[in-house]
Amino acid sequence: MTNTALAVSGSDEILTRNEQLTRDFFAAWERADEAAITAAFAEDAIYHNIPYKPVSGSGKIQKAVKGFLKSGENMTFELCKLVVAGNTVVTERVDGWTQKGAHKTLPVLGIIEFNNAGKISGWREYFDVKTFEGS
Repeated sequence: MTNTALAVSGSDEILTRNEQLTRDFFAAWERADEAAITAAFAEDAIYHNIPYKPVSGSGKIQKAVKGFLKSGENMTFELCKLVVAGNTVVTERVDGWTQKGAHKTLPVLGIIEFNNAGKISGWREYFDVKTFEGS
């Protein structure tokens, strides 16, 4: 992961918190730490890999996380850009993983929204589905 970050608006405390929470979240994915990943979400969070259907609620999100962790190994998240605007964090990334012995990568634009308690209330991911399904 890179250290590129740009604070746009909000109090320094909130901006710093949300940047760190985002970095910690992706580090948990790299460790395949299911407990830390799912603990980052609010109970009523919505996780949406666009163009697939959104996943709502912590129970369904936990099931989706398990599925991702089973389908790929050695996940990496190269943060090219990280922009913090209050409780919203935008990441431009290159995600990587190993699946059935083959290393794959996918450029992704992600938007994470935090609630006041510092939990993820919304996470939307934008990527080219043909690249993902063909990778």
